[in-house]
Amino acid sequence: MSEALALGCTVWNTAGHKDAWLKARLPLEGLERRVMGIEPALSIHAAQAVGFPYLLCLYRWETRRLGMRRQELMSCLVDRCQGVSTTLEDVEFGDPLASAALPSPELDTPPLERKARHHVMQVRRHRLKRRGATRLELVRCQAVRKPLWLVTGHHAQHGELELLIDGINGGYYLM
Repeated sequence: MSEALALGCTVWNTAGHKDAWLKARLPLEGLERRVMGIEPALSIHAAQAVGFPYLLCLYRWETRRLGMRRQELMSCLVDRCQGVSTTLEDVEFGDPLASAALPSPELDTPPLERKARHHVMQVRRHRLKRRGATRLELVRCQAVRKPLWLVTGHHAQHGELELLIDGINGGYYLM
């Protein structure tokens, strides 16, 4: 934790506090329709809410183009179990999913902050092309939970299946 503070990052919702939750855009009520869109022949037996641990880092920098300055922001979401990172736009916080399973984070915060910084620098470099930019500034890091749905069901051809469905964008992974 002291290394995180030395890097200028304010880590919110750490040990002893509840993590913030990203807003679920796919509620339980819309889950059956989403599964039918993926595979109509899959009959759902159970759906378990999962709050997967992530680190959300917000970065800021200034750009100059044709003499005009403007601030740009980018959020990076890093998986606290495997270290996979992605950018995230329009971050909305919501309520925790009821009775959600809460996997424990397995990775420390400082390496994940470095991963997020590297990811944002690559995306920024790609987007900026020829525009000038000031150095990257870490505004905030926060432990968050991403809503997921673990769906178990039966398919006539493939038997018992488990799907992990993203509660934000509806993406899915076959387990």
